[in-house]
Amino acid sequence: MLLGTQVDFRILGQYWIQGILVVLVFMFIARPLAVLLCTLPDRKAKWKMNEILFMFWVRETGVIPAALSGMIVAAKVDYANQIASVTFIAILVTILIQASTTGYVAKKLRITIEPVEGT
Repeated sequence: MLLGTQVDFRILGQYWIQGILVVLVFMFIARPLAVLLCTLPDRKAKWKMNEILFMFWVRETGVIPAALSGMIVAAKVDYANQIASVTFIAILVTILIQASTTGYVAKKLRITIEPVEGT
């Protein structure tokens, strides 16, 4: 909520297209690459492809980016308002798209856990 109070909505209006493009790069290029770099060398875990694909889609909640953005604004770093606006867009888009579809993606990738009878 605090990030929302720090966002200048005029700047948000100016940079919303660039912000969405940055978010799409994070969602479909940067995150999958980071997941691959972390999972492929980990032979002990024996990750299955559907699990790796699920990790491509699942993302953090945005608490850390929001906190860092708030610190940048408070420190009056150059372009802090633009950074806060893009961070706000990133959190909003990933919550709307990824968080709302996580269960669906898990079912499609067949990685859901079936409930145990009697519990």
